[in-house]
Amino acid sequence: MIAPDGLPWGRLRQPDQLSCGAASLVVARMLADEVYAERVLPRFADEVLATHRDVVGWWPRALGTPPWALLRHLPGHHRLVTRPSFDRVLSAAARGPVAVYVGNRLLPRHVVLVVAAAPEAWVVYDPARGGLVTVDREQHTEDRLPFGRWHRAWWALVPQ
Repeated sequence: MIAPDGLPWGRLRQPDQLSCGAASLVVARMLADEVYAERVLPRFADEVLATHRDVVGWWPRALGTPPWALLRHLPGHHRLVTRPSFDRVLSAAARGPVAVYVGNRLLPRHVVLVVAAAPEAWVVYDPARGGLVTVDREQHTEDRLPFGRWHRAWWALVPQ
């Protein structure tokens, strides 16, 4: 297993507007498997696009990665939690990466990956940036998550 600080954050940007879920999945796999990480790092964008095609199956690719697809493919066993509390995600992050679907007040539109828990904060891989962002309790409870227009947590896929 690779520690979150062992990846080249800033170089792991999603290759298109639709692949945030697949990018999060590839990063979760990289954290779980060092051999996989070394193999895909030089061709991260290609791996994300291939993963997106494989994972979404019959689902229209233009709608992104549905949560049930990530549930089936994330390393380990995960469970979907709706409107996840800050503390629920914080404690789950101690057991492994947590995929969080964020969006506006109407619908989820982006997937990020909580890769670690800091004291009273989530350490989050944001595929749109390719790097890490810290989310504290106040940002979560005030629906002010720092992911562009996507400021509200809809679902979390927490490790069991």
